[in-house]
Amino acid sequence: MLHQGKLTVDGIKISLDDASSDVCFVSHAHSDHTEAFGKKRSIIASDETFIIMGKQPQSHPVSSSISLHPAGHMLGARQLSAETDGGKFVYTGDFALHDSYTSKAAEILACDTLMIDSTYCLPSMRLPHREKVLSNMRAFVKENERGIIVFGAYTRGKAQELVKFLNTECGIAPVVNAPASRICEAYEKCGMKLDYVPAGTPASEEAMRHSFTAIMPSNMVNFQFGANLSEAFGREVKTSVATGWAAVSRFPVDAPFALSDHADFRDTMRYIHGCGAKKVICANSGAVVAAAYLRSIGINASAKGKASEPEQTTLAKCEC
Repeated sequence: MLHQGKLTVDGIKISLDDASSDVCFVSHAHSDHTEAFGKKRSIIASDETFIIMGKQPQSHPVSSSISLHPAGHMLGARQLSAETDGGKFVYTGDFALHDSYTSKAAEILACDTLMIDSTYCLPSMRLPHREKVLSNMRAFVKENERGIIVFGAYTRGKAQELVKFLNTECGIAPVVNAPASRICEAYEKCGMKLDYVPAGTPASEEAMRHSFTAIMPSNMVNFQFGANLSEAFGREVKTSVATGWAAVSRFPVDAPFALSDHADFRDTMRYIHGCGAKKVICANSGAVVAAAYLRSIGINASAKGKASEPEQTTLAKCEC
């Protein structure tokens, strides 16, 4: 059974990206999905997600009726698939249908009921083509390489993708703030090689005697931060952010880049139509509005947890 966003399997309730049950599925390591790690919960997640969260991977006796599949988005992100009495159920969590520098694209899983992340599930949420964004980023770095470049990025996931981008495309090992450096260390434990310089070390002090590129939390990077840095180092500073929200919002930086780790509207619709689901449940950001839009174009859709739109599916045997 799926009721108000929870799976019930042989009498055991499994929360999907929240901590409201004793057993929780955590799709990936972004902070808005990891509440269960801060509580005494039994967690179903990828080994990479456990490692990024600073935990030892745990094995769970999950039956053949439930399986995890790559979701794109960030290292360790997974979709959950379950065979049910009424057909197959799939929950995507945040997902992306394109490869990134640190994760492979999600595959579209055939199913009867789909619970899908709806962050960009509106026609206005069409992101620019990824290769064009990356080309513009390469040009920005090349144009400003004699000064200081500061990218703003989320600490978990996006910062590590930027490190890999700068390594691979620009031949640069960026200076990375301490929290993001710790996540970089976790990525390396998972087998992802990253070349970076942790801030606050002798190596970073030496690097910052010359032109350098840095990655900082996105909420810290703005024109004023750049001006302060320019005064402190006596060099021209260019600021940037890398986030899909740059396509629809204004940021106080020199160069915002809409580099997203989410599926946009086109890819969200590609998943919905490609999976063949008879019912779609919208989850996470904007779920109610997204479900209303999908219904307006003839898709049987509801929002996660809406009591007026019950979400019922009976699951086959599972031991979690």
